[in-house]
Amino acid sequence: MLYHAFGLTDQRYLKTEYKEGTLLIHIQTKNSKIKCSNCGSRKVIKRGTTDRLFRTLPIGNRPVYLLAKVQRLECMDCGVVRQERLTYAEEKKAIPVDFPTVLLTY
Repeated sequence: MLYHAFGLTDQRYLKTEYKEGTLLIHIQTKNSKIKCSNCGSRKVIKRGTTDRLFRTLPIGNRPVYLLAKVQRLECMDCGVVRQERLTYAEEKKAIPVDFPTVLLTY
């Protein structure tokens, strides 16, 4: 579903919630795809997660959001500790990269 609906290949589906007429899809990066956002190394230690919410296109009149569990990673090669880079989102933006143009024309 994540690939066909949103084009997400590096994420895995966790669960879906329906809250007050809103569809909330929980996702997380697959372990095999996690890497340092600074140097690209796969030698990382997980140091917790934080949730990040992304608005997507509605289904009918129902708002749809992706709730991503974003990993905090410590790199064993370059030594930095930072959040993983999400391939589908620009940094410090609340809307996935592929959706802004579509949202403006909707």
